[in-house]
Amino acid sequence: MLAERGHPEDLQRLAGVGYDFDLKVDGIRALVSVSASAGGSPQIAMTSRNGLDLTVRFPELVESLSQCTDAGLVLDTEVAVPDANGLPSWPLTQRRTAQRSAPRRLVDELPAYLYVFDVLRVGADDTTSLPFHLRRRRLEQLAASWSGRLGLTVCSSDPSPLWDVVRAQSLEGVVAKRRDSRYRPGRSRDWVKIKATQTLSCLVGGVDWSGAEHTSEPRSLQLFLVDDSGELVPVGNASAGVAAPMRRQLVTGLRHPPLVVEVEYSDVTSAGVLRHPVVRAVRADVDVLDCGTDQLR
Repeated sequence: MLAERGHPEDLQRLAGVGYDFDLKVDGIRALVSVSASAGGSPQIAMTSRNGLDLTVRFPELVESLSQCTDAGLVLDTEVAVPDANGLPSWPLTQRRTAQRSAPRRLVDELPAYLYVFDVLRVGADDTTSLPFHLRRRRLEQLAASWSGRLGLTVCSSDPSPLWDVVRAQSLEGVVAKRRDSRYRPGRSRDWVKIKATQTLSCLVGGVDWSGAEHTSEPRSLQLFLVDDSGELVPVGNASAGVAAPMRRQLVTGLRHPPLVVEVEYSDVTSAGVLRHPVVRAVRADVDVLDCGTDQLR
């Protein structure tokens, strides 16, 4: 289930028409299943939106999930590495996702956490037809027995205190969820994502290099979105002057396209070009078709 884009001025209006508010975790969206096996130990699967198997990347989460006493679980989650203040950090999470596997040293240095925000199945019960507020209540009951690196996102019927935390801690935002909405695949106004800053996912369709040879450093990136007909729409250029770890990820992505980046911007011109775009992250977890022009609506 995917959210449409909203704006901070929508918060109180949505609260007045029956929405709850989830604190948005800036991590990797993952569908998690915990199923019984003949050997006794549960089988764990963690899959990103673009089909990546995350179990080998996050063994500490597999270990925590294996302690769940409820078999037949299907959970909608975000995987993120918390910072020193216990808040999810995309730069730290990105350091984990850059590795195809997780050596013990990396797990010890940057342990991840599983932030659960929805439940799709419990045992033989398909919960997707339940309204959100009942799914949330079921989730809270399940979480009472969890331990390790599993927990729920913060959810409230009042957006004001959550938005204060978002602004004070420079977090990504909140997701407004209609209380009586069922869980259904696709994008709808039942979920509305409201960010504290204006960001979107862009496809990199070209690059300007700092020298004549393509072995030199990238200087700027040509950004594109995908319109409703599947055509690429240019939306401007962003500087590739980023820190060394991200620059290495950019070069790797340019050599093995497609490359999707998260871009922060100040505004959009009448010609549809982003003003002051800044590359904030390389998003290996975002599919090309999610780089749509609908993000600008």
